[in-house]
Amino acid sequence: MAGVEPSPTGVRDSARMAEARQQLVSVAQWLARVERSFAARAPGRELSLRWRGDRNVIATHDLGDDVGLELRIDGLVMQFTEAGRPSDHEIDVEERSPAHVEAWILIELLHRGLDRDRFSKDLPYDTSALLSGDGVEFSPCEYEAELRALAELFQAAVSAIGRAASDAGGEPALRISPRDLGVEAVAGGRTIGFSLGDAAIAEPFFYARGEGAAREPGESPTAILLASQLPPGDCVGAIDAFYASNAAPTRH
Repeated sequence: MAGVEPSPTGVRDSARMAEARQQLVSVAQWLARVERSFAARAPGRELSLRWRGDRNVIATHDLGDDVGLELRIDGLVMQFTEAGRPSDHEIDVEERSPAHVEAWILIELLHRGLDRDRFSKDLPYDTSALLSGDGVEFSPCEYEAELRALAELFQAAVSAIGRAASDAGGEPALRISPRDLGVEAVAGGRTIGFSLGDAAIAEPFFYARGEGAAREPGESPTAILLASQLPPGDCVGAIDAFYASNAAPTRH
C-alpha cells in the first residue's frame, strides 16, 4: 500500500457517501452469493470475503478448480479469475440491473464448468435495504469521487490492520463481512477494524474494541477514528498510530 494516501475530501458529503456505499455493498452481495454457493467453508465458519492485495480487490475464496470472483471498488467492475489471473470478460455494472448481473454470473459459471444449479441468491442476513429488483440500475459513474475515496480508505485500512496485527505478534487474518464490507482482525488483546459507515455513524471510520464476536452494525466500538478526521498530509501515519495505540487492552 506504499505511496497511497487516502484523501478525506471525498467523505464530506454524508448523503452522497451513503448512496455510494449502498451501491458498493449491493454489488458486493453478488460475490457473497457466489461465495456461499460454491466456496468450501468449515462447519460453523461465518460467510466472509477476502482482500487480494496484489490487485487491490475484494474477492471470493476458491470456488473450485482455482476459480474466483473479484470486485474493484472504485469502478464497481467484477470479473472471474482463473489460477489467480483475471479473465478477459469483465462486467461494468453501470446502467445494469441486478437481473443483468445475475445473467452474466450464470453465463460465466457455465463457461467455467461450475454447476449453475448450485447458485443461490439466498443470504443469511437481511438485504432488503440494498439495491435489488429489475427496475433498479447501478450508477457508479454518478458516484465516481465517492467510490474512489472508499477504495483508497479500504486499501489503507486493510494494509494498516494487517501491519497492526503483525506488530502485535499475530497473523493478519482479515475478515471481510459481505453484509456490510466491514473489515476486522485481532491485534493483541483487541479487535481492530474498518467500517464504510452505518446507521449510527454516517461516514467511514476506523475502530477498536474488546476481542470477541464480530461487530454488529450500529454497535459502538471502544475507540473511533472518523475518515473526516484524517489529516491530509499523513493519513496513513494517522491510521497506523490509531491502531497502534488501540491494539492492546488498557491496563490499570
